[in-house]
Amino acid sequence: MTLPMEMLMYTCPKCKICTANLHPGETEYLKLCPAYTRYGWFAYAGGGKCYLAQGIREGVLEIDEDLADIVYHCTLCKTCVQQCATDQDPTEIARMVRREVVKALGGPPGDAKIVVKSTLNYRNPYQQPKAMRFRWAKGLGIKDATKEKVDTLYYVGCTAAMIPERTHFALNTVKLLDAAGENFGTLGQKEICCGSTTYNLGVEDAFKEVAGENIEMLNELGVERVLTSCAGCYSVMKNEYPRVARRNFDVVHVTEYLAQLLDEGRLKPSKALDLKVTYHDPCHLGRYSELYDAPRRILEAIPGVELVEMPRSREKSWCCGAGAGVKTAFPDFAAWVGGERVKEAAETGAAALVSACPFCEGNLTDVVAATEAGLDVYDVTDLLVRSLDP
Repeated sequence: MTLPMEMLMYTCPKCKICTANLHPGETEYLKLCPAYTRYGWFAYAGGGKCYLAQGIREGVLEIDEDLADIVYHCTLCKTCVQQCATDQDPTEIARMVRREVVKALGGPPGDAKIVVKSTLNYRNPYQQPKAMRFRWAKGLGIKDATKEKVDTLYYVGCTAAMIPERTHFALNTVKLLDAAGENFGTLGQKEICCGSTTYNLGVEDAFKEVAGENIEMLNELGVERVLTSCAGCYSVMKNEYPRVARRNFDVVHVTEYLAQLLDEGRLKPSKALDLKVTYHDPCHLGRYSELYDAPRRILEAIPGVELVEMPRSREKSWCCGAGAGVKTAFPDFAAWVGGERVKEAAETGAAALVSACPFCEGNLTDVVAATEAGLDVYDVTDLLVRSLDP
């Protein structure tokens, strides 16, 4: 246990500001921590994880399934970090406790164990053979970046490549890059998981294994930038890969790059959509990577799109509920968290809920279908492609 971690777990003042919008001068009370809001016990909050870590360190708490249940109900959304009055990072404590759980109990709880095994055995979390990874691109003539020199490597990600309902992320990105005249390619069947899920589940060895493979492969290709659709891929490659090995490429999210292409005039949306939308900030795009403006710039550039904000947006955005293995291990909790977000979106009067992450879209779509909320759920690229089409 490192000194900074010890400092964090013992300097947390347990003020509960991590749970809600409680800073002096705030004019509106907003519940922000999903697990604490749902269950009401401080152990579920960011600061509560510091208590758990103290108990483990001092031998007061035994690592058992009950403790694992608490620490894995956290989506690691990082609102506690955004709110913390002492500028600490309780999510790092939560990951540390998860790593201790993995050591003591042999892995994360429930079906999350399957995700880890699949990532190690298949190099994707969905137990899909390698041949399935590039099926979405059949007949598109996309360059193979392992055989041809490209400026931009589009790293598709497991979800956009292998989940049929999410392949539109990849198809849209290819259409938009083609429209802009971009010299790009993919890794095809050689692409492997980024390791984000294993990292957040606390399985450090598995994360370092796949991250190391990715860094070595991408460095050898000599590409200028790696473009991702998934906020989780983006965050882990940008923020966590450098501690595994030297990374010789830039990591850019699709919305970041598309906003740049719009600014340069290489993409010119012209078809009016006549649509009122609200935007959901993915945690790994927003709080983890401080990328808030690019998706909104894209929406504002599309004729006929009216953007209205939810009360909890940007730094104070409410999580979608899918992250950090929660949708796999605790689907009922993920549905509740997503349900809170969908209700908030519907109250804006928007006809559509837009995001920029396959995981977010998946959980929010499931909730909308289950609750008949009357909202359409889109990715930012869905609307941009529609506006470019004749």
